[in-house]
Amino acid sequence: MTKPFLAAGILVMTLAAEPASAQQSQPAEGQPPASQTQTEKGKELIGLPVFSSDGQKLGKVTEVGVVPGGQQAIRAEIGEFLGTGTTPVVIVPGIFQKKTDRIEVAMTAAEVRDSVSKQREKRDKK
Repeated sequence: MTKPFLAAGILVMTLAAEPASAQQSQPAEGQPPASQTQTEKGKELIGLPVFSSDGQKLGKVTEVGVVPGGQQAIRAEIGEFLGTGTTPVVIVPGIFQKKTDRIEVAMTAAEVRDSVSKQREKRDKK
């Protein structure tokens, strides 16, 4: 039941032209803007490898942004089958988890590849 939702969530913005946008909000007095705080926290994620739930390396984090609601989303370059290039994907909050030395998505490598392929087909039909 949750697998189709996860597949839709992870790649809802596959091949998006724009990075995850920062949310604009009024900071509390004496506090930095929320987007600035998220950006500083997000810098530590850039360059981390992205792994599937079954332990396969998928790619690496290239950018971090904030989606409406103030949660972090990450953009990653996901490697193509047989090393024929990469595909940029935006991984939405709730689908990934930061581990000590990597990011792990809540999908198997096969599910990620399938979802990327379906999104690419939808894009190409337009």
